[in-house]
Amino acid sequence: MKAWSDIMERLLVFADIHGFFPAWLTVKALAGPGDAVAIAGDLFDTRYGSYNDPDFAPDQIRSTITDLNFKLFYIYGNCDVEGFCKGFSHELSFKAFNKTIFMHHGHQDTLRIPQGTNIIIQGHTHLPHLEKIKNCIHLNPGSIAVPRNDTPTFAVIDNNSVSLMALSGKKLASLNF
Repeated sequence: MKAWSDIMERLLVFADIHGFFPAWLTVKALAGPGDAVAIAGDLFDTRYGSYNDPDFAPDQIRSTITDLNFKLFYIYGNCDVEGFCKGFSHELSFKAFNKTIFMHHGHQDTLRIPQGTNIIIQGHTHLPHLEKIKNCIHLNPGSIAVPRNDTPTFAVIDNNSVSLMALSGKKLASLNF
């Protein structure tokens, strides 16, 4: 039997959902067969949360975490309370497309990036960013829920590239491996 990393077609990358259930439903709708999803922090926002907003529903998001039809890579952000959804961490290193990916939220200054990392994913700023520094790709997918540039964005990693995408489907930037 093949491992998920051998059959994955795309890795969809998001950050800063902040407990907004419609944004979470969008994530689930965008993930097709063969996709995996990475969320670089602040999925729930149970620290500050917009409890007076009817779309803020971290409990509903948490209730669907175990029934996903895709592989989920998730780390806590500065607005997530670890006890709300146990079993994750503040950083994660994993392999996909023969690349080593290191994911952190980006709110902590001290950071140890594992040697051999090819792609660094972070969130926190709510602003999309994609650049190659030396041999490492640095990616911030922005936010589909609360973007700070008025454009909801996410990223797609596949066999040979990393692309920043507007939620409208427009490719904003792309880098090949």
